[in-house]
Amino acid sequence: MFSSALTAESQKLQQLAAQPKSGNRINTGERLLQELDALQSYQPKLNQCQTILADATSALELLEFQADEELEQQLQTNLAQLNCSLEECELEQLLSGPCDKNGAYLIINAAIDDLDAQDWAEMLLRMYLGWVRNRGYRVRLVEESRSTDRGINSATLAIDGRYAYGYLKSETGVHLLKRTSPFNITRKQASSATVEVVPYVELEIPQQDLELIILPSPYRISVKVSDWVKIVHVPTGISAISGEERSRLQNRERALAVLTSKLFAIMQRQGVQELADIQGEILKTVLNQPIREYQLASDSANQGKVLDLRTGIQKTAVAEVLEGKIDSFIKAGVLLKN
Repeated sequence: MFSSALTAESQKLQQLAAQPKSGNRINTGERLLQELDALQSYQPKLNQCQTILADATSALELLEFQADEELEQQLQTNLAQLNCSLEECELEQLLSGPCDKNGAYLIINAAIDDLDAQDWAEMLLRMYLGWVRNRGYRVRLVEESRSTDRGINSATLAIDGRYAYGYLKSETGVHLLKRTSPFNITRKQASSATVEVVPYVELEIPQQDLELIILPSPYRISVKVSDWVKIVHVPTGISAISGEERSRLQNRERALAVLTSKLFAIMQRQGVQELADIQGEILKTVLNQPIREYQLASDSANQGKVLDLRTGIQKTAVAEVLEGKIDSFIKAGVLLKN
C-alpha cells in the first residue's frame, strides 16, 4: 500500500498531468506522467526486493541444516535478481544531472540518401525500440520518414520513463555499420547514422524566431494524418518534424516540444544560459563523433562484433545487441559520463 504522503503526491501529479497541454507544455505533461509512473511503481519494486530478501534468508537457514540442490539453485537465482536491482539503484545514483530523470526524445537520421544507410537507420530504430520495451518504458513515434525503397531517412521517438534521458544520453553520436551490403553482395559497405538524445524540458522560444512549414509529399506518407509539420528555429536553423499526430495543430505542438528539447540540449553542451548565446558554428560537433562500430559477420569464419569506441566495451552477440540488449554499453556510457 502507498503511504498517505505518496498517495497525496500521486493525486497531485494526476491533476497536473490532466491539465490542457499546448506548445512547450507537452514536455511538462509527459514529465509529470513519468513522475506519476515512478511513484506508482516504487512500492511494488520495494515489495519485490523485500520478498526476494526474505526468501533468500529462509533458504539460507534451511540450507544450514540440509543440503538441497534445487533450493540452492533457486537461492542463486534470487540473489542474482536482487543484485541486478541493487546495481540498477547504484547506477541511478550516478544519474544526478538536472534532466537525467526526465523522459527523452531519441532522433535517428541516416547519414546520406543511400539505401544501405537508410536500412541501417531502420535497424537502429528497431534496436532502440527493443531496449525501450524491455525496460517497460512507454514509447510513441513522433516522426518517421521512410525511404522510397527500404529503410528510413529519419525517425523520432518520444520515450516516457524515469531516467530515460539519463540512460540514453550517452547514445548521442555516430553509429557505424560494417557489413557486406545486402543490396550488392559483391561489395563491403560502411554505413553510418546519427543518434541524438534530448530531454523533456520547458523552454520559452520567442514566436518571431520560429518558422512553421507544412510539409508536402513525400512526407505525407501516413494515412493517420493530413499534414506533417516542420518548425524551424530561424537563428540556428535547428528544426523538428512531427507527422504522427491526428491533426495539424497536434503535430505543431509536438514538433515544438521536440525543437524545445533540441535547443535546450545544445545550450547544455555549449554551457550557455540563453538561446541567443548558442554558437551556430559548433552545433554539430557532438553529433559528428563516432561512438560505436557494429561489424556483421560476412561468413562463418569471420565473427561479428560490436565495439564501443569510447569505452572499449565489446560484444560478439551482434544479433542480441541489434534486438535491444545494449545495457552493458549504456552502463559503460553512464560511468564514462561520471
